[in-house]
Amino acid sequence: MSSGLSHKKIDWDRLKFGFCVFLWSLLGSFYGQPLIHENQDAVNVIVTVFSILAGFLIAVITLIGDPKALPSGSWQIARLGSSRTYNRLIRHKWLFILYLVTLFLVFLSILLKKSSLGILLYLIEYIYTFLSCFAALLSFKLPSSLIELQRERIEQEISERRRAEGVVAK
Repeated sequence: MSSGLSHKKIDWDRLKFGFCVFLWSLLGSFYGQPLIHENQDAVNVIVTVFSILAGFLIAVITLIGDPKALPSGSWQIARLGSSRTYNRLIRHKWLFILYLVTLFLVFLSILLKKSSLGILLYLIEYIYTFLSCFAALLSFKLPSSLIELQRERIEQEISERRRAEGVVAK
């Protein structure tokens, strides 16, 4: 009897990595918030870095989403390759959202600096410090992701050229 739900295998390495990033980000926000409070230079660095990362990530999403990146062959082969592409796009979309939420919270904290809502300001600073640590740590995986994507495209091109020349892959 099938329940109709697909049973995906749990990627324990990815889960462990996510848990570690979460813990490191908690530590980073705990120790980092006092360093960024009333430190406009630190806030400017966060805004600059995440603005640049957001722009870079849009370029990455555009590169990944290019339909020419789908495996060549029949539509069934392209369909199978599209699920991996969609998964990458979804992960990158969430990272982009993290960047934007971090920037929004920094903006909100700047607005609250002159208000009488000091405790709210501290809370927002802890949250955006946590998110900036979390997003920055996840961003270290972007180069590997791009290299993997390019490796797949190169291998696909080599396979296409072999097929065009009638060479059978071993």
